[in-house]
Amino acid sequence: ATKVVDEEGLIAVLDAVDWYRLHEDVANWGLWAVFVLCYDHLGNKGELIKLGGVDRICRAMKDIPKSIEVARHGMAVLFDMMREMPGSLHDVSQIRMIALNAGMHDVVKNAMVEFAQSKEIMMMGQQMLVATGYKGTIPQMRM
Repeated sequence: ATKVVDEEGLIAVLDAVDWYRLHEDVANWGLWAVFVLCYDHLGNKGELIKLGGVDRICRAMKDIPKSIEVARHGMAVLFDMMREMPGSLHDVSQIRMIALNAGMHDVVKNAMVEFAQSKEIMMMGQQMLVATGYKGTIPQMRM
């Protein structure tokens, strides 16, 4: 993962997600690639933040609100970015502020309403909304 990011692979993936912002498959696989590159990887998460990745993820989720895969992968990246990690030099409160400014509450709540049957989306969404001080009604899971 480090080698891919060092060779500007993360930039290429984010640029593709931006360029084809209304193409569901590109957004889906792009967000999956971001997750794979950044999951539990402090250095790559830092690079994602520098590249405006949080804004770009929220924008992809806003642009393609009816795709469960885009929602799942986007939320997984956001969720991983905002959790406390031992040894991290990144201030999670700053990452949360970036996410809030990018419209995270709206995209997370909308995904939860749209895909209320998805256990993963609902669990990640509830934790992110609570952790960032969401004041509205938090959607509940539908069976």
